[in-house]
Amino acid sequence: MRRSDRIAWWTFGIGIVVIFGGIGAFGMLADPPPPEPPSPNTVDLFCPPEPIGRARGDTYFEEIAEPYRGNGPHAVRLLYVNANTGEDADELPSRWTADDGGSDADAKPKVQLVACGYQDTAQETRVCEYVPESVARLDWQLSGPTRTRNATKISLLKASYVFEIYEAKTARPLGRFAVPGDAACPGSVKVDDRAFIGQAPDAAKLRKALRPYAERAVG
Repeated sequence: MRRSDRIAWWTFGIGIVVIFGGIGAFGMLADPPPPEPPSPNTVDLFCPPEPIGRARGDTYFEEIAEPYRGNGPHAVRLLYVNANTGEDADELPSRWTADDGGSDADAKPKVQLVACGYQDTAQETRVCEYVPESVARLDWQLSGPTRTRNATKISLLKASYVFEIYEAKTARPLGRFAVPGDAACPGSVKVDDRAFIGQAPDAAKLRKALRPYAERAVG
């Protein structure tokens, strides 16, 4: 290769390095992209895995919640961490119900409080029997001897709960309390392959413990 050709190739190679080096430097100097806003899916990440009094603030509650202040009632969202209960474990008075983004969202207040529930279970207390809704409707019309006996049996475990209360918008801890389980069989369950369920929280005692947080005036 002639000397003039070698010089041309070296010049071309140096130019390429300078160009890509400049692009890299520009990329390093450019502002990083803004962080993604929390998505609705991050709501389930709010509660810590154990009742340690430290929730995550960088979830969707940060974006949609209202500050915990003013006169009550204050809207509450119940979140259970690894709890196995019946389908009616989260019933609260309608005046405490928070907007969940449904069709009637405008009629409900924005969430202000989050109650994180932690279940602790022990031995079996009784067996609960459930039948599909269609079978239950048929049984209602039949006399005792002709009713179906095709019921799903699920063991009910004795359970108790610890609840930690947080301001939804800031994840600021506000308190904690304990609630025993309800000795009665849950009114309904999602019939699947589960062999047992834990008692749901005693609804009356849960409402009583939440009332000071949901109803008080906050300056």
